[in-house]
Amino acid sequence: MRRFDFSETVDRKDTSSVKWDALKAFYGSDDLVPMWVADMDFRTPDAISEALARRAATGQFGYSFFGEREKQAIISWFDRRFNTSVSQEDLLYASGVVTALSHTILALTDEQDEIIIQTPVYPPFFQVVSDNGRTLVENELLLTKDGYVIDFSSLEEQMRTAKLILLCSPHNPVGRVWRKEELERIYRLAETYDVLVVSDEIHADLVFSESTHLPSIDFGRERTILISAPSKSFNIPGLYASFMIAPNVEHRKKIKAVQQRHFVHPNTFALVAFEAAYQSEDSEAWLDSLINYLEENRNHAVRRIRDEMPMLEVQVPEATYLLWIDFTALLPDIEERKLWLRDEAQVALTHGEPFGKTGESFERLNFGCPRQQLDLALDRLGLAYQKQIRDRI
Repeated sequence: MRRFDFSETVDRKDTSSVKWDALKAFYGSDDLVPMWVADMDFRTPDAISEALARRAATGQFGYSFFGEREKQAIISWFDRRFNTSVSQEDLLYASGVVTALSHTILALTDEQDEIIIQTPVYPPFFQVVSDNGRTLVENELLLTKDGYVIDFSSLEEQMRTAKLILLCSPHNPVGRVWRKEELERIYRLAETYDVLVVSDEIHADLVFSESTHLPSIDFGRERTILISAPSKSFNIPGLYASFMIAPNVEHRKKIKAVQQRHFVHPNTFALVAFEAAYQSEDSEAWLDSLINYLEENRNHAVRRIRDEMPMLEVQVPEATYLLWIDFTALLPDIEERKLWLRDEAQVALTHGEPFGKTGESFERLNFGCPRQQLDLALDRLGLAYQKQIRDRI
């Protein structure tokens, strides 16, 4: 396998990067190690950059359409990576996963319909429900000694009156990869109570060696809308290359109608990225190497936190490049912890409060970066931790 260098330091400052250039606006300081926004500090695969450069060199940027080449790239990817069959007619372009979630809710539910989300969860899940006038129902995940699990007894009661469930698979921020028996149980309930399943699977490619991602459409195609993108996998979120798989004809028609009302049109460079990401052998080799590097980063970060900062409880993610860390024993107060992270630790983490009330004591750390950057953040966090402990004595 070709070797890729994920240890390279990439200077992202002054590139309009939210993660690097908006630290002052979001955290009140530029002097922080940015470990927050969920994009990676690695170069995009050469095959994608080169394909984009070739397209740019044509000087032609007229209107584009989501056609056979892009669709075939997605179909081929699902066949190779997940052994899952996808038809061209099932595919829709989407200008972002969150946008797709919102448009699907508008298309397939009515005002005040109940929509279930499983908290703590990616904050836009709250917004796409509440901001569209639907009724938010929280199915809180249970934190056990073995990690997070689904509260199925509560979920069944909620499904009796719900219209739709938003599934986060793999889950952000807790990093769970749902097992076959868990997905089967969700779909049995969905079938029993006639609930639609909308599944955000943007992290599906970033699964570690002990787990296997199973696409939701393999459990109930006619009641599923699967939404995904190469964004996280290949570090191209700024291209807004996203798609939906909607096997049910009526669902697809309704979603298309909403997209037309909101003037959703494919981005020229997003279309190039689909093919360059999903069809290039070099891109796929890059991803395989990336997953190995991320798994090593995960293990390294978990080990350091547990050894050097034992009052912090860290969940070991089965997927994603995100650590979910519980600060309850060290700094349970939200505002005090924010100031401590900024002024003492000098690291920017994603605060857990927007993920739901069960996330208030947590911080999310992005380890999708060179090991040197990860260690710098952990060094700073560790020094501030030791000072905090000494000050208590």
